[in-house]
Amino acid sequence: MPHPPHAAAIDLNALARADQPNGLLTGFQPLDLAKGQLLSTPNDPQDQVFVVRSGRLRVYLAGENRELSLSYLEAGDIYTTHTPTYVEAVAPTLLWVMDTPSFARKLAIDPSATPVMMRVLGQLLANAVALIEDLAFREVPARLARFLLGLVERRGQPQDNGWLITLDLGTEDIASLLGTTRQSVSSLINQWEREGIVQRQGRRSLLIRSLDALAERCTP
Repeated sequence: MPHPPHAAAIDLNALARADQPNGLLTGFQPLDLAKGQLLSTPNDPQDQVFVVRSGRLRVYLAGENRELSLSYLEAGDIYTTHTPTYVEAVAPTLLWVMDTPSFARKLAIDPSATPVMMRVLGQLLANAVALIEDLAFREVPARLARFLLGLVERRGQPQDNGWLITLDLGTEDIASLLGTTRQSVSSLINQWEREGIVQRQGRRSLLIRSLDALAERCTP
């Protein structure tokens, strides 16, 4: 299923030590992005590696009339602009950036960032494969159910009457991750709330009252 934010991350303590000699981020330059600003596009000639210091970026594909989110990147995530995707700041964002040839030379001397890069790119590939699988074989209810169960697994807080999850993304963002519309996501959550499967807890929290019932809706 499409992964919510945090594809994979560098230890934030390493980020705090960025200015130390021979530190992981030695040679990176700071870059501020305003909300809505594009960092890169599929045809952009710049080729950079970047680490997110704060804020949030969306990685997505775009056609003439539709956008499809692949992942969200937050503090500690590392990524590259050398992909056929759009990368957009969806909140004020601070990055550390380095051109890819310089980063490659850095890795040759200090390969400490290689495992992190492999995890991030591997997670993004897994996200893309899962998204293709969902779009090809699962209807929207199954996609949403899998998404919510994934949130429970990663960040669910046990309650007396279920599992509480925080929705860091808005309905429109969730719909984009699932390849559907905001109306479809809202309608399904309303339906499942009437059925007693979920319960809204404010604007950005959801109580999953029945994991079994939600799991039943994951069937393709």
